[in-house]
Amino acid sequence: MVKMKRIKKILCVLTSLLMIISMSACGDKQELSMTYEQPINTLAGSIMNYDEESYLNCFTPAAREKYVNDKEYDENFIESIYPPSSKEQKLSASIIEHLELDEKAIEELEKSYVRTFKRRVNISKAISLSVRFKLFQSELKRTALKKMIVIRVDNTWYIYGEVLDDLDFSINNAMFSDILKAAEDENEE
Repeated sequence: MVKMKRIKKILCVLTSLLMIISMSACGDKQELSMTYEQPINTLAGSIMNYDEESYLNCFTPAAREKYVNDKEYDENFIESIYPPSSKEQKLSASIIEHLELDEKAIEELEKSYVRTFKRRVNISKAISLSVRFKLFQSELKRTALKKMIVIRVDNTWYIYGEVLDDLDFSINNAMFSDILKAAEDENEE
């Protein structure tokens, strides 16, 4: 089990490095369109690989620090939101809608950040996202939509706000509002 976790962490690091290399591009427009997706892609990959460190790195340093220093922090929290399954399962995240926030909205985010984390942050860009999570397990496909904001600070993109530990990708969770059972659909026809 320890070897498997180690292999998963190594694979996650390699995947992250490949993503970073592939997302390096010339020109501001392409950089903007590619990079703001990075924390969302990393979030989904780190959940699938049970990589708590990569997951936490999707959030700002102040958010990570607050979360890790909480008295209820559990190093294996990903297993509670994405329980290991005996069936093969895969989680993906895709951005279906994005909207760049204006200067006034960014100022409000910065003020809110100071109130929440007692630290200042200089946000150069902020984008509101609608993210569709898809969970595939055997012949089941479940989807859920989550609103998120990503921010760019010192040329690095993060998920804005506190660390999300309320995500729950267990099969019986109500987060997945539209449930598509491929096997049952085929049997009904």
